[in-house]
Amino acid sequence: MTVNHTQYKKVCLGRDYLTQHYALAFDLADVATYSCMSKYHFCRVFSEVFGESPYQYISKIRIERAKELLVTSQRSINDICELVGYTSIGSFSALFRKKTGLSPTQYRTKLQALASDPLTHPIQSIPMCYAHRLFGAKLEKSNIE
Repeated sequence: MTVNHTQYKKVCLGRDYLTQHYALAFDLADVATYSCMSKYHFCRVFSEVFGESPYQYISKIRIERAKELLVTSQRSINDICELVGYTSIGSFSALFRKKTGLSPTQYRTKLQALASDPLTHPIQSIPMCYAHRLFGAKLEKSNIE
């Protein structure tokens, strides 16, 4: 399937909508309509352009946001589950474990332990976005040298 420029722009509208509204329940038909495409055509073009389905994309966005909240906030796992758009803590926990290899509680505990004394752990074990918060400009400077 070859995607032309017009289709690409339309599917990017849908992707941007999903990114901005990741925490809300969505109907794929509504996202496709927002993109001026049919539901099935939107799914085909989205998968072709981004290499994953819209559902896989939204799950990835939600899990990444949950990972951030688990480390940077003291909110309960249930609150985080709801904040990122899941209604079932069981479904959220199962998907989180599938994507990260750890339960949300294990992930929080592990990353908070790394954050408590970051200089004792190899930098490769800390996600780059989190490392930037911990080390700031020092990290960038050491990579340049």
